[in-house]
Amino acid sequence: MAKEDELPCILTVEELAAFLRVNRKTIYEALARRALPAKRLGRTIRISRDAVLRWLQGQDRVLR
Repeated sequence: MAKEDELPCILTVEELAAFLRVNRKTIYEALARRALPAKRLGRTIRISRDAVLRWLQGQDRVLR
């Protein structure tokens, strides 16, 4: 698994799924809900590493 500083600046869905240790389907579902910051380039989706790290830092709620 990649560490934060080993991640490329721009991530694919597959790279983000591997980093978060979730299924690609989970990432696509989060993208559909607009729960993750991402950009569509043609038919591909690219996600900013820094945006994801900021997003993760904001996810400090206790889950029930």
